[in-house]
Amino acid sequence: MENVYHKFHIPVMGTGHSIDSPIRVAHLGISSVMSIVDDILIEKICKHYGQKYSIDVEEVSKDGLYARSKRITAYLNLVDKIVALNLNELKLLPFLDGNEKTKYFELLPDNSSLKMRYKYFLTIENQEEKEIVANELTNLINAGSIDVNIMSKVDRSNFAKDGSILSDEFSDAKAALRGFAESTLTSSIVFSAGFNRTLLGFLAQFKDFYRDANGKIKKKIIIKVSDFFPESLQI
Repeated sequence: MENVYHKFHIPVMGTGHSIDSPIRVAHLGISSVMSIVDDILIEKICKHYGQKYSIDVEEVSKDGLYARSKRITAYLNLVDKIVALNLNELKLLPFLDGNEKTKYFELLPDNSSLKMRYKYFLTIENQEEKEIVANELTNLINAGSIDVNIMSKVDRSNFAKDGSILSDEFSDAKAALRGFAESTLTSSIVFSAGFNRTLLGFLAQFKDFYRDANGKIKKKIIIKVSDFFPESLQI
């Protein structure tokens, strides 16, 4: 199917520079990638946006074994809700110069069939037809994808309060993976910075990475080719 939306996305930029990109741009149809390795930063950003949008966010106990993954899940669920709210507000707007709804279509590439349809809409003089096409355009508005990133080699083991080392499933990267897997997002996870076999094997524990009864996959996997193949096979 032709992609009638954007031909680019906002890549991950460190652990913090793109941590709230979806909140800022997803309702405009722009996809972006967030790093989910720093759960302490994520918790702070989650609290900030929960207060800003008056959305209750459950506080995660710092003592629980799954505290790290739960903080990440809580933030991703919040982002999912905020993007849905922003998108709904945008759809309810009239087509007026300078507002977010107009910006949505103006930002599309000129060769997009959706942009072409919008340009046709601007030329319509018959009010009945104009309303029909306006509703058609509104129904075609979609949010950008809320994708996440894990640096595969950032997979430090963690310790319990008594000083004993926790099992492998509580390592940094695997806790972040669990946080994404248990979130409400329908999007992709990008693995970068090396190839981690145990991390990829951990994917098998979560149902959202499998096809459902309708053949749909809720959460998809993106692996950089340069990380997947040994240097001798790189082109």
